[in-house]
Amino acid sequence: MEKYLLIVRENLREIGRFTQEERFARSPDMSPWLESLTKAGLYIMGEPLHVSGSYVSRDKVITDGPFIEAKEGVSGFDLIRTESMEQAVAIAQSCPMVRTGFAIREVRQVVNMD
Repeated sequence: MEKYLLIVRENLREIGRFTQEERFARSPDMSPWLESLTKAGLYIMGEPLHVSGSYVSRDKVITDGPFIEAKEGVSGFDLIRTESMEQAVAIAQSCPMVRTGFAIREVRQVVNMD
């Protein structure tokens, strides 16, 4: 089994206008989806992220939020374990946030460094 990161991408400018309580109240209920992944032994962990943060490069740090010039950005993640990219994509497609059009998911395989 391989690890895959399911990155949540949303319109940061839009969700930045809400309090955290309002932001999460607007989101589809993720509990049944997460519980099913956990019961299947596929779920490792996940968390939502704050809207604001910092861009860090060699020469500067830009702190602003929602992020500087990006309209869409990373607002959370889930780490899962599956047999293939195809299975990870199918899981991402079954996410309530994706099914309702609330957010999109980027699926990236984690490099095994062992």
